[in-house]
Amino acid sequence: MIFRQKAETTPQRVPIPFPETELDLRFVISLTAASLALAVASPPATAPTPAAQTAAPPAARTADQTYGLPSGDHVLVHDGVPHFLPAPGHSPLAFTSKVNGQYTVVPAAQLKHLSSLDGYRIGPAPASVQQPHYPQGLLDVKAVDHAGKPAAAAEILVVNADDPARATWDGLLVGGEAKIQIPAGHYGVAVAVFNTDDHDQPTDTELLSQTEVTVPATGATVSLDGRKANRATLATPLPSDPGAIVVGWERGSTAKVNSLDIGALGAVPLYVGAAGKAATGKFSFSVSARSVSPANAAKPYRYFFGLPKTDQIPASQAYRIDAAKMSTVDINYPTDQPAQHLIGWDEWTIPDESAANQQPPDLPYLEWNAPASDRLYTNVPAKQGYLGQLRPELGDGQLDGQLARAFQPAAGLHTTVNWRTGIIAPAPLTYDGSCYLCRTGDTLQESGAMDADYGGGIGQWSDGTATLAEDGKQIYTGSILGAAFDQKAAAGKHRYVYTMDGTHDDSRTALSDHSVIAWGFDSATTAKPAPVGLLWASAEFGADKHDSLAPGAAAMTIDFHRTDGVANVAKATAQVSFDSGKTWQDTAVTRPTSQRARAAFTIPAGAKPGYLSVRFHGQDAAGSTVDETVDKAVLVNAPNGLATSATSIPDAPAGTKEACPAAAAGQVRCYVLKPAQSSAAPKGLARADFLSAYKLPATGGNGRTVAIVDAFDDPTAEADLAVYRTAYGLPACTTANGCFKKVNGQGKPAPLPPADDGWSSEISLDLDMVSAVCPDCKIELVEAGDASTGAMAAAEKTATSSGAVAVSNSWGGDETGANLPYTAAFSHPGVAVTASTGDRGYRQASWPATLSGVIAVGGTSLTKSASGRGWTESAWGGSGSGCSAYTAKPAWQKDPHCSGRTFADISAVADPATGVAVYDRDGWGTAGGTSASAPLIAAMIALAGNSSALPSAQYIYAHASSLNDVTTGSNARWNCGGDYLCTAGKGYDAPTGLGTPNGLGAL
Repeated sequence: MIFRQKAETTPQRVPIPFPETELDLRFVISLTAASLALAVASPPATAPTPAAQTAAPPAARTADQTYGLPSGDHVLVHDGVPHFLPAPGHSPLAFTSKVNGQYTVVPAAQLKHLSSLDGYRIGPAPASVQQPHYPQGLLDVKAVDHAGKPAAAAEILVVNADDPARATWDGLLVGGEAKIQIPAGHYGVAVAVFNTDDHDQPTDTELLSQTEVTVPATGATVSLDGRKANRATLATPLPSDPGAIVVGWERGSTAKVNSLDIGALGAVPLYVGAAGKAATGKFSFSVSARSVSPANAAKPYRYFFGLPKTDQIPASQAYRIDAAKMSTVDINYPTDQPAQHLIGWDEWTIPDESAANQQPPDLPYLEWNAPASDRLYTNVPAKQGYLGQLRPELGDGQLDGQLARAFQPAAGLHTTVNWRTGIIAPAPLTYDGSCYLCRTGDTLQESGAMDADYGGGIGQWSDGTATLAEDGKQIYTGSILGAAFDQKAAAGKHRYVYTMDGTHDDSRTALSDHSVIAWGFDSATTAKPAPVGLLWASAEFGADKHDSLAPGAAAMTIDFHRTDGVANVAKATAQVSFDSGKTWQDTAVTRPTSQRARAAFTIPAGAKPGYLSVRFHGQDAAGSTVDETVDKAVLVNAPNGLATSATSIPDAPAGTKEACPAAAAGQVRCYVLKPAQSSAAPKGLARADFLSAYKLPATGGNGRTVAIVDAFDDPTAEADLAVYRTAYGLPACTTANGCFKKVNGQGKPAPLPPADDGWSSEISLDLDMVSAVCPDCKIELVEAGDASTGAMAAAEKTATSSGAVAVSNSWGGDETGANLPYTAAFSHPGVAVTASTGDRGYRQASWPATLSGVIAVGGTSLTKSASGRGWTESAWGGSGSGCSAYTAKPAWQKDPHCSGRTFADISAVADPATGVAVYDRDGWGTAGGTSASAPLIAAMIALAGNSSALPSAQYIYAHASSLNDVTTGSNARWNCGGDYLCTAGKGYDAPTGLGTPNGLGAL
């Protein structure tokens, strides 16, 4: 988990809207040891010392992405790591787990209001790996909190230590207990408890865990007692107030671990229970903590503490920073923007990060209004480096690209870190290889340009064009952003010029927004790989805290470097421009050393506030040259900064979305998947396709009623249904002709519940699917007052008692003990009840599909083919399947690896990629989910006229020969090892049940 929050002493955040899209620019500032020597060959007075800049940069770069959460909060993912960003007025505390590479970020304040964590998972589900088949065992986890009460709101993580891909359950523990069927094996269990008072204010957070749990096929019980946990604290040399403390719990195999990080803010206690070493697989525990200076401190400071990973959780949770073993860092945050809002993170890094050794837990973010400065004190944890990350805010509340600074803490170290100094432009630093530009024989190899400022840190990335010329003839062109190439060069010695013409996004800052750099060098055939000797330069101006020069005498310091040694500059010139390069003025250049030049010039009295552009030339004794032009290199006469216009981030591209992405505690959600944008004309599978694919009769069902149970009102349900039926030539089904009836959860025509857009989409899909298969059937729509399990069960009882022969339920929620009292509502003599298995694949069981009196309907992908059937069908990857932890196995179900009720029983098309045509108030679309398959099967049952034989799925199991056996595809979210629980095969499998209808013989 990563949990993020502003410091308790900082002001309230302004709104930050985040679309789900990639940002164009990425920023990383860090140094390799190789580039460091070049960067500090002639260090400025404020440059970080070499001892402070030895942490290696990350191995790979990925584009930033932002994700919206159902709570209205957002998650920013940078370099694959999520940063929680709360919406205005929301609690800034979040719990984050990492399961097989996928993060789940849950705002702690939402925890007790949720019925599932599904809406809070970030990015795609991980792919599974095939392993041997195995049976299931029931795990029963009970937890009491620090006060001895059943844990009221908690997240639970259960990790298989033999292979985390086999099963890792990340879910909710409700009412102090959670049950789940999982593959037999060795596990670790962790429970993150978040307690609040009657006003929803946090009272404490707790991590309760058991490292080693053996789950046999007969099951196991784990009891966790928060009364034995101790409070985690941090003691500091100077007075400080608690800021945040986070603990990291990791469990898995020696090849891969999954993690749960939890924490607390300010004075809210964090209690941690002791846990022993792992007997199987791998276990580790770590701590990150921050304390902040008191509000009356003359100058702000903060402490940042890291406890290296240990293989057990100690009983004592008292931590301290020793003044004699402490690093001190003075940090400056200059900017060209007036009072620019910044957020940043303190993070610990490890040099050998892997799937089995993840980074330590991160802390909440801090806030600043730059220009600003503060002091950072850290302890010196073994094998951990410091990484500070900063993200400026745009004028409209959005955030732009990341900046970072890294150093290795050392006892007694006192250094300075500046977040921006001088020009920022592409520089030949070794971020992605042992050298920036190498020659091997007659091949030139470039490893990727990054931008650098005067302090030597790698910074903002430019985007633009890079070219390479050989004796005046261009032989290569490509992009600057992440550029890397192998380019054939002519044999012998030749003259080369490598040019970069790049720009920065100026929505965050206008400084150095455009640069053109040409590195000239001679290169000859080499006998073995060798770096090419590029002459490059960095420059700064001694500007004030807003990067601004005042009228009068001014100077630019230019430091020259070579990529293969020490620069020996023979010639240097420089010019400045006050009109963005339209005209240029010479400067008086002196050369104090062979690596440094000083260019003196004058800022005119009364100069208009704006930016100064610069260009300079250098040539060394070896004949290498650098010619560099930088627009808007520094502010002029703008002591308070100069605001730039903000640029909005574009919206995410259209795609399929969940109409009901999340449900509150004690509620269910609809399962319909619909397009983000609708069309003007029908598309997708329709009546003729269903009749063909499932060998259905064209007539039948007259006088029979199919009831549909959904939540909330769809005010245009009848009108939308009319559009669908007219488009496909189906007879009218209206209230007036007695075909259509809409009632509330008590079976009355009024009052109807309030409308809901998501559930309205579900209702349209349900009505259309029943109409397509059984156009002569009557339809009764029962609308529950809300999506609570109690209201849905009451509506279900209304539907099953209405005279309908079949009832369709295209909704559900995670299976818990709280659902059990409503079982009777789903059973009525002579009535068949279908329920969708969900759209999250093989994972935790979905209620009410787990009930033994319900026909659980899974989903397939259905496409036309040249086969004898004319169609090809496979298990849809989203189709829900699983093993009930609460419903006993029916006598008619014989599968071997689940001791409880297994689902699905039967299936039909559900994949939105091969989806069904549907019409709702937004227009036509191609929808999907098991929301489509459940009403299809209910309508087929009505068509068959055999509902009295289907009070459960027993009849279907006795007539499996009348089904299409679906034998391909998988819905693995956990890796079930190719087992029938998540992989389609001959005979029964959980994703598709016994198969799909081949006529009505099984119904």
